[in-house]
Order: sequence, then structure tokens, then C-alpha cells
Amino acid sequence: MIDPTARCPQWLIDRIGDNGGSISFYKYMDLVLNDPENGFYSTGKLNIGNNGDFCTSPSLSNDFARLLAIQVVDWLLDLEKSGIDSELFSIIEIGPGEGTLLRDLIAAIAEIAPALTNKIELILVELNEGMRRRQKKIVNNVDGINYRWSNIDDLILSPVTGVVIANEVLDAFPVERLVFCNNNVFRQGVSLKKINNEYFLELIDLKPTSEIIKFLKESNSLLKIDFPPKDICNRWVTEWHCDLPSWFRKLSKVLINGSLLVVDYAMESKRYYNAMRKDGTLISYRNQEANSNFLKDAGLCDLTAHLCIESTINYALTNGWKFMGETRQGQALLALGLSNFLYSLQKTSSNDLSAALNRRESLLRLVDPMGLGDFRWLAFQKDNSDNLLFGNRFLEEPIS
Repeated sequence: MIDPTARCPQWLIDRIGDNGGSISFYKYMDLVLNDPENGFYSTGKLNIGNNGDFCTSPSLSNDFARLLAIQVVDWLLDLEKSGIDSELFSIIEIGPGEGTLLRDLIAAIAEIAPALTNKIELILVELNEGMRRRQKKIVNNVDGINYRWSNIDDLILSPVTGVVIANEVLDAFPVERLVFCNNNVFRQGVSLKKINNEYFLELIDLKPTSEIIKFLKESNSLLKIDFPPKDICNRWVTEWHCDLPSWFRKLSKVLINGSLLVVDYAMESKRYYNAMRKDGTLISYRNQEANSNFLKDAGLCDLTAHLCIESTINYALTNGWKFMGETRQGQALLALGLSNFLYSLQKTSSNDLSAALNRRESLLRLVDPMGLGDFRWLAFQKDNSDNLLFGNRFLEEPIS
């Protein structure tokens, strides 16, 4: 039965028609998010914040950046102490959103370690022109700091030393959707269905690619579980982030020495690939509402799928990275001193009470285990120096 809300816009009819009337789900997700003329990201339709499609940690207030800056400063000072010869330390953000995180991060670094600001350059890696235009409005107002936009391929040609941040970006990478049915595996696809001269989108089963077959063969060692899990229902669907291996491989060539912090929706393989999770983790976001109907409003919504922690770490390790550790965001921010921020609000005067209450709410949302606090922080190291040792304050016990 066709979902009447899954109407297909004309531009997508043309794209799918050019491919014979059906495409893989991977291709569908890439088109609706990144198509240069119609994608949710590339056109700049995405709106981040309390009044937008969804909130990110940096969009709540500058406190997220102020806390993250404590760890970033530690890493930069570790690079400096190691004696690594680098004229500038680079802070690279992959998928910088509105650009507010880098803006607020630099302001916080200037407070914590002002001498570092003369040694820092900002590099924004943004493929979509619509988002890049919005970032320029924010970052162009940052004074006294070198900054530039680039892409990973260009950075590979001129690698740098520093810190890479991928905050809430890998979950938007296009995924393969795998369908297990009657002891067979299929690659989920999206097809056009014409009813009464109107086109709708429907999910179909396609033959698995050789890459999917390879993933299935490697799954037990990769995921540290039986895959697929036992006792799955007759039609069990899940996701595979097939672009992560090449992403880690390319990114390892960008850094000579430095650290990588991935912050994202993620869960352990035994939870991710669980028999009870029969529809995967994919979700659509629009106007602060989550929707499991990811064919609705194609090109007008964000699509996101959780990461699997074990496979993400494995892909990093096999592509030149050292794993430093992982934890939930709530624990990371408490270790970096969030409780001190909350305590300081007790000194607020009655004239500033409204602003203090709003700030308190934002701080609590950052560590809420039912929301942003459940994000995972995964840290990796690229090391071509025998003297480089990173301290990871965010993995320590919370500051009380």
C-alpha cells in the first residue's frame, strides 16, 4: 500500500527516472540531502536552533563551545609541548552547520589560552554551498584569526597539524539499508509508483552489492556480535554506514599529527543490531518533530541514522588512527566542568534571573540522558611523533 504522504517532487521524479525508475536508498538519502539544486543541506533549507528543524548542542548556547574549548586547548598545548614543528595549529570542523561552534570555540580559547590564538587557523570543511553561505555570515565576523574553507581532498595535498571536530555530522552520511527476509538479504531501494497521474515513492528490495556481501562476511569480527542477530522477525531492516571506512582513510591523510573528536548519535552493536530493533535507527526531522516516515517531504527534511560504536572504532583503527576513548556527552561535559557553570548561576542577581534560568535550561539539556546528553564522544589520535601524548580530560571523573 502506497503512503499518500510520500508524494515525489518533480525534481526527484527526474533524478529517479534518469536511473531507470528506481535507486538504492543510499542514493535516495544522498539526493534529498545533498542534491546541488534541491537537497536539504545544499540549498540551505536546513534551519538549526530552537525555532528550526532541530537543535544541536552548539545552537543552545555558547556553553557547549566553552566546555569543549577546555579539551581542545589541552590537545593544542600537548601538540606544542611535544615539540612538533608547525607554524600554525589547525582546528578543522567537518560539516560546520551554521559556523557558530567555531566562532564560540575561538572566543573561549582566547579566554583560556590567549597566546594560542596567534597560532591557530580555522578550516571549515563544507561541501554544500547553501550551508557555506550561512557560515560565512558568522565566521567572517571573527577577528584576528586565520580561517578558510576547504575540502578533504585538497587538505590531503597539504596536510596539517591540529584538531579535527566532527560534531553531529556522520549520522547524516548516506547509509545502505539492509533488509533480511526469508533467510535472504536485500539492498533497500526507492522506486516511483504512478497513481492517477501522480507519482509516489515506495520502498523496494534490490539485489545486494558486492560491498554489502563483504560487510556481511566481516560482520561477526567487525561488530563483535552474531549478525544478523538470532530470532529476528521475517522482515528485519537495519543500516550500514558504508562511507565511514573511506572517510577515516582520507581524514588520516589530512592530519600529520593531531586528534579527532566525533560527537554523534551512536550505540553499541548489541543495541544497534538488536532483534527488537526491526526498523533500524533512521529518522526524519523537520520543525522539531521526529518522524519515522522518511519518504515524506523528500528534500525538505533532515535524515539521520545512528552510528555503531564498534564498527566506527574498527574503521578508524584500520585506517591509521589510534583510539583514545569514548563516553557519553553528559559525562564528558561534567568532566570538563559543567557543574561549575551551573554553580556560578547561584550568584545571579535578580535583574538577570530570566537569562540565568534560560542558561540553566540549556546546560541541563546538554547533559540530559534522554536527549543530547546521550550523544557519544569518540576520540582518536594521529601520531607521527614519538613524543606526542594526549591528555583526555573529558574521559576523567566528573568535576563535582
